Amino acid sequence: MGNVLIHESRRIVLPFDTLVEALIELEVKHGRWPANATVTAVTVENGTQEGAQGGACSVALAIQVPRERDLIQRVYPLPLIAAAIVNYCLTMRVPMPRSSTKTIQVLPEGVALLLENTLMLQRRHPEPPPATVSCAPADASSDAAQQAAASEPGQEGKGSEPAEAGASAEPSSAAEPPQSPTPQS
Repeated sequence: MGNVLIHESRRIVLPFDTLVEALIELEVKHGRWPANATVTAVTVENGTQEGAQGGACSVALAIQVPRERDLIQRVYPLPLIAAAIVNYCLTMRVPMPRSSTKTIQVLPEGVALLLENTLMLQRRHPEPPPATVSCAPADASSDAAQQAAASEPGQEGKGSEPAEAGASAEPSSAAEPPQSPTPQS
């Protein structure tokens, strides 16, 4: 028996207040967070918030330490943000496959950690025949049906069945007239 594949895709979104919690947790773990410090401001810098990737974006924290007048400014680039999110998820027991590909995405509402993984498992049953799909994908079902109906002349108003639905059917014999056998001499 062969193998089967399972593709997994997860998205863990941390709102900015949870992200700050994750950054502080990482700093405390490494002994870099001042005792009794408070965060006075959080700023997303350098780049657009929507879909920024790869170091184009950073998060800055303004920190007030007791018995000091000046604020401390700490800037965290995306690799450090990713490390803080992974550390936080492990600390809070959020399941994350180690073998998954991890990507960071900055959104208007927070930061997303995208996890993608492919599992190869041993097949437990005989391999089935190839699947025949007779429905449109869920996200484009109504648009695809309208486009299919509009692209075929004379087919308006005949329902919203996608064009692919009849593609796997047997060819109709009504298209070709029956031929009479010719006598051989």
